Amino acid sequence: MNTCDYIIDTLYLNGIDTYFVVTGGSIVPFIDAISKNSKVRYYCFQHEQSAAMAAEGYYRSCGKIAGVCVTSGPGVQNILNGVCGCWYDSIPAFFITGQVSTSQILSNFKSKPRQIGFQEMPVAKLFEDVTKKSLHVPTLSKVEPILKELLVSLKTPRYGPVLLDLPVNLQMSSITDVKPFTLEVNTRVEKSIYDISGFLRNSKRPLVVFGHGVILSNASKSAMNFVEKNNIPFVVSWGAIDVCETNHDLRVGTIGVYGDRHANYAIQNADLVIVIGSRLDSRQIGGKPDIFSVHSKKIMVDIDENEIDKLIEMGIDIDLKIIDDVENFFESVNTNVNTDYSMWLNTLSNWKDKYGTEKARESDPVVYDFLRNFFTSLPDECIVISDIGSNMVWTMQCARLSKTQKLFTNGGNASMGFALPAAIGASIGSNKPIYVIAGDGGFQMNIQELLTVKKYNLPIEITILNNSGYGIVKQFQDIYFNSNHAATSKSDVFGDTVDFAKIAEVYGVKTLRDIPIPETQKIYPKLEFGNSLENMTPYIDFEMDMIVPVPPKKKLGWN
Repeated sequence: MNTCDYIIDTLYLNGIDTYFVVTGGSIVPFIDAISKNSKVRYYCFQHEQSAAMAAEGYYRSCGKIAGVCVTSGPGVQNILNGVCGCWYDSIPAFFITGQVSTSQILSNFKSKPRQIGFQEMPVAKLFEDVTKKSLHVPTLSKVEPILKELLVSLKTPRYGPVLLDLPVNLQMSSITDVKPFTLEVNTRVEKSIYDISGFLRNSKRPLVVFGHGVILSNASKSAMNFVEKNNIPFVVSWGAIDVCETNHDLRVGTIGVYGDRHANYAIQNADLVIVIGSRLDSRQIGGKPDIFSVHSKKIMVDIDENEIDKLIEMGIDIDLKIIDDVENFFESVNTNVNTDYSMWLNTLSNWKDKYGTEKARESDPVVYDFLRNFFTSLPDECIVISDIGSNMVWTMQCARLSKTQKLFTNGGNASMGFALPAAIGASIGSNKPIYVIAGDGGFQMNIQELLTVKKYNLPIEITILNNSGYGIVKQFQDIYFNSNHAATSKSDVFGDTVDFAKIAEVYGVKTLRDIPIPETQKIYPKLEFGNSLENMTPYIDFEMDMIVPVPPKKKLGWN
C-alpha cells in the first residue's frame, strides 16, 4: 500500500474526509492520492493561510475535523497564522506538510550549513509551541506509531491542532505490514460530585460567566438548565455570545473591554462569580487583574488547569477550581438551594436600562442602525462570522441572536482576514446560510479567496464596513499620539477608496449594494466602550473616562 493511501484511509476511519489544500512540489504525491480516493473530498485555496483558517470555520460549523495540506518552505510558513488561531481557540485540525526528501534534511548531516534541501526547514520544531503535537516522519517504520500518537492527541481534550511533517520520498514509497486503523480514545473521566451549594447559599449577588468552552463542549443546553434551575444571572464572553438567545431573561450582557457597561458592573459587584469554560483573558478582565471582581468568591471550571493557575499567578484569588469538561461539570454539580436573588436581579435590570448598549447607539446611527437591521433580517439556522477590527466590535455589540443562530470570530489570535476563509470552511461544513461581516482593511488580506467562493459556488453573503482605515488602531492613535494616523489613514494605506464592487466583479461575484457613509459620520472613533490602554479595567464607560472600582457596600447599599 502506498504511504499516502494508508494515511488517507486511516484519517478517513477517524472522521477526516475533507481536505483544504494548496499544492506544491513537496505535497503533490499526497494531493494526487487524495484526488483519487473516492471516500474523501478536497478544496483548493488560493493561499495557505486561508486553507488553515478555513479548517477552523469548518469545525465550528459542523464539529468535524478537516485536513490541511501544504507544501514545504513558504507553504508551511504561510499556515502559521491559521495554526495559531486553532491553537488559541482550541480547534482540532490535522495539518499535513510536505517536506523535502530525507536525503536533503539538514538534521541528518553532521555539518550544519544553513540549508541543504530546497525549501527545507525544521517544520516540526517550529510548530511545536502552537500545536498539541508536531511530528516529523523520519522513516517508513515510524509512519504508523506517529500517526497513532497524533490521533490520540487530536481526539483528547483540551482540543487543538496537530501537524504531520512528511518527506516527499516517503509519500511516494510503499508501506507494508500495516493496515488502516480506527483509534478509539476514551475522553470521559469518572464523574465527581461538585457541591457548590454552600457558595450559593451564602451569596446574595451570584453571577455565572460562560465562555467558549461551553460551546466547544456542546453544552449550551446544559448551561441554560443550570442557570434557569437556580435562577442565577449570567454574562458571556465573545466566545460564548451565541450560547443562547440574546434576550434570555437571565442574560445580563457581554463582559470585557469592549463589552457592555452594565455587564462589567455586574461582575465587579458580584459576591460570587462562577466561571465556566472561560479563560478570562485580558480582553475580558482588563489590564489590571488585581482589581477584577475583588469582592467576590470565585469558582472556575476549566478542562485546562493551566488557565486557572495563570490567573492565580496574576493575583486573582480562586476559591474553588474544578478541572473537568464543562458538560461533565453540569452533569455532576450539586446546587440543591432555593435562594432568592430577586434584589440582585432587579439591580441588574436597572443597570441594563440605564447603561444598556442601545443608548450608546444613538451617537452613531449609521453603523449601529445598519447592524441592528442586519441582525433583525437574518434567517434562523444561520452562521455569522465576523472579521477582526472595528467591524468585530460593532458586530458583537449589536448582535441580537435567536436560539438557532450562531456567531463567531477568531478569538485568541485575532487575525484580520479571518472571516472570508473561515466562511468558506463553514459553508463547506454546513448547509446553513453563511454571512460575513468584515472591514475594508481585513477583507483585503484574503480577498483572493473570492475566487474560491465563486469556483465552488458557495452561498456566502459578505458585508464590508468600509471606514478607509484601521479603526481600532486609529482610536489608540487619537488617545496616545495626538491623532497622528500614521499607517492607518486613507492616504497612507488605501489611497483612493477601494472599489470592492469592481473587485468582486473581476472574481465573478455579484455585488448587491453599496451604502455610502456620509463624510460627517466619523465612524472610527465611535468605539465608545473602550478605555485607553492603561485604563483597560473591567469598568468600561461610554465617554472613555475612567471609572474607579465601586465598593458594593459603600455605594450600592448592599446589606
